[in-house]
Amino acid sequence: MDRAWRLDVPTPEEDSQLAREAGISRLLAGLLRRRGVRTAAEARAFLSPDAGGLHDASRLLGAEAAADLLVSTARRGGRVVVFGDYDVDGVTAVAQLRAALSRVGADAPAFIPHRLRDGYGLKPETVRRVLAELSPAVIVTVDCGITALEGVAAAREAGVDVIVTDHHLVPDELPAGAIVVNPRQPGCSYPEKELAACGIALKLAEAVARRGGVSLSRESLLRAACLGTIADLVPLTGENRVIAAEGLAALAHARAPGLRALLAEAGLPPGCPPSSEEVAFRIAPRLNAAGRLDSALLALSLFEERDGGRAEAAARELSVRNAERQALERRVVSEARERIERDGGPGGAALIVELDAGWHRGVLGIAASRLAREYHRPVLLFGRDGEKASGSGRSIPGVPLHGLLSTMRHHFTDFGGHSQAVGGSLPAHGYETFRREARELFASQVSAAALEPYRQAEQELALESIDADCVSDLARLEPHGSGNERPTFFARGVRSAGAMTALGARGLRGALRRGGGDLRCVAWEPGEGLAQLADEGKPFDVHYRVSPSRRGYGLQLEIVAARPGASA
Repeated sequence: MDRAWRLDVPTPEEDSQLAREAGISRLLAGLLRRRGVRTAAEARAFLSPDAGGLHDASRLLGAEAAADLLVSTARRGGRVVVFGDYDVDGVTAVAQLRAALSRVGADAPAFIPHRLRDGYGLKPETVRRVLAELSPAVIVTVDCGITALEGVAAAREAGVDVIVTDHHLVPDELPAGAIVVNPRQPGCSYPEKELAACGIALKLAEAVARRGGVSLSRESLLRAACLGTIADLVPLTGENRVIAAEGLAALAHARAPGLRALLAEAGLPPGCPPSSEEVAFRIAPRLNAAGRLDSALLALSLFEERDGGRAEAAARELSVRNAERQALERRVVSEARERIERDGGPGGAALIVELDAGWHRGVLGIAASRLAREYHRPVLLFGRDGEKASGSGRSIPGVPLHGLLSTMRHHFTDFGGHSQAVGGSLPAHGYETFRREARELFASQVSAAALEPYRQAEQELALESIDADCVSDLARLEPHGSGNERPTFFARGVRSAGAMTALGARGLRGALRRGGGDLRCVAWEPGEGLAQLADEGKPFDVHYRVSPSRRGYGLQLEIVAARPGASA
């Protein structure tokens, strides 16, 4: 889709004031202000995240009560089942809690539902299976449970205590009889509401260790927590930024055989911390692939395996599964795109909804995310399994997918998620009615302006301004992620230093002219006009990002979009 170009409105006076007060460049001050930083103290905290920015677990409502129950259960010999989700956030949360429970002597097996056989969350039938197979005294959930009223009730009726640790949006009614640990719940004054499940698990793990009087390496916890925090796309600001930064630094000297094998399999050498992008695009997909296609226990094993050979075999298997996941995802995206285009494209529709019995449920979320970016529409994709349709949805900025679909809960047998990402199931016979009503709802509630695709640049920055100081300033914004994306800049009248060459299936590689030396560039989705503009030597405008020198690749620009310049 053609996209309008936008440039953030500069605030020179405010940027200059913050630059003076914080002792930083005006470029960096402007970028910080666009990330919500307003004072010199906030700038220092953002630019130098450290463990001092982590809040005490005792401030998290329910954490102390949960720790008391877990430690007392361990001391009397009761079994604690750690019940997790099958994504990276859930797996890393399980790993942290099991590490803490092991330190206090608890018998604490993990139970992670199988995505296809069990579905998501603490369902009554899954609870009954846990009770029969594992005989727990306590079930503690991670990354699920906040909407599991019936599942919690099933456990409580059997005399089993339940602790729900979750970060998803809180419903009107909390699970009765459970200790709830969720910073979003009413009455919780914890400062960081956007913690991922693995961040909550880190807090509870530390509370357990403190209550049990044992030592527990925070650095070890942070290695796992940073992976889940980055992978789950929570905002990398505030405490999440500290978790990501400290955890990435700790990964540079990971000692666990599983983590070392995972980093090596992803092509990341020891001794150098991975970047947040390397976690997001190399590590997280491998860990996620286990739970998307089969059992997430393979991913969990990498955090607990102590034999180097078995760890390397598990890491290799994750790469195999990730390749299979990629093929399945491409198929779903291609088939969904064909349907959308056959119907004339999204047109004025405010919501895309598609279903196919052959689509693998494990890849629907990432396929929906890709299509949402492509069509600039919220997207819901469903796979049909017998009489049930299970799906995932992803949204676009400004469209609260969860909030709107929450008004249609009567269609779902289960439903949950975040503002921009949802999952749920409904009876297959009700799908067409749901699709029609959902599209009508979004048509009435989502403005045409919200559906207008655009490309946003934060600042205008000529290529001549990209010097060593500029690159150093930009490096201070790491780690990047949701809420702190790598900045996109705008430059006018750029010329290519010769023709560009093909890069992969769709991309281009080349160089851009600049006084003082040409700058290497790549364009992963260049559109139809960039190669011609480069061949003809015509000036063009670009939206671009600066990619720092890593792993021997050197500094280069990533062209996000290009268009003919004013004098072309």
